[in-house]
Amino acid sequence: MTIIDHTHLARLDLNLLVAFDALLTERHVTRAAARLGLSQSAMSHNLARLRDLFGDELFVRAERGMRPTPRARELSAQVRSALAGIQATLQASAPFDPARDERHFRIAVYDDMEIALLPPLLAHLEALGSNVRIEIRPFAPADVPDMLDAAELDLAIGVLGEGRTHHKRRVICAGDTYLCLFDPHGHELPVPMTAKHYAEIPHVRISSRKDLEDGIDAALAKRRLKRRIALSTPHAVGVPYLLRRLRAVATLRRSVALAAAKTLDLSTAEVPITLPKSAISMVWHSSYDNGPAHRWLREEILRIAREL
Repeated sequence: MTIIDHTHLARLDLNLLVAFDALLTERHVTRAAARLGLSQSAMSHNLARLRDLFGDELFVRAERGMRPTPRARELSAQVRSALAGIQATLQASAPFDPARDERHFRIAVYDDMEIALLPPLLAHLEALGSNVRIEIRPFAPADVPDMLDAAELDLAIGVLGEGRTHHKRRVICAGDTYLCLFDPHGHELPVPMTAKHYAEIPHVRISSRKDLEDGIDAALAKRRLKRRIALSTPHAVGVPYLLRRLRAVATLRRSVALAAAKTLDLSTAEVPITLPKSAISMVWHSSYDNGPAHRWLREEILRIAREL
């Protein structure tokens, strides 16, 4: 159990930590002041107090705004985590109504899963006349723990590990299978399709899904087959649109392929080789665990995943 030094903390103005986070976000005194509804002189005063508190410059002048010092970068994750925890605690008792309340959620999600998860979520919010705003953040899976700790994300969705001890994780899809997605107006696939025919069709390779793509090549190699790659792209979300103009096939998660086929008048076919399944999970910081707004978001994502 952590012992709180009340005497020491009583001398700390919590608003200084809020000012520190605003400066860290904006990297500019004037913009940080506007973010908090303060005057520029008040924010400059806060910065002077922060420098005295931590015994460091924290932010130094740069070509455009201010650059955080190594000490400020070191403090950033801890301060943001503390502020997120306080915010979640204060919000925990207040019910969340997505039809009434404003909220900005920052989500990291595999771009192919955007195709399946986001349209139903946004359609639900639109039907409610909601002021909830969704921001999709770019990420690499290895960066997720640090992004959660720095309060840069509310939620991450993908093939993700357990995270750290203070992270929460829930599987939303235990093991999605795969389908071939293609334009039936460009070419027809035999039913059932053989592994040989699958290898001979031009493929769109999604380089950002290396594990899946390497698994396809390994499964074909066991049959002494090698596929033809017509195009390689890191952007899975654009692949269904590319297929409308290519005589090619892409191998996508079943839920993603079905959603894309329905939206863009494409067709699907079973993949004639066995591919490893991977669980899709949600991961979030434990500070948000009991927050009504965050709990609502997780339940909505889980509901949509079940329907898919």
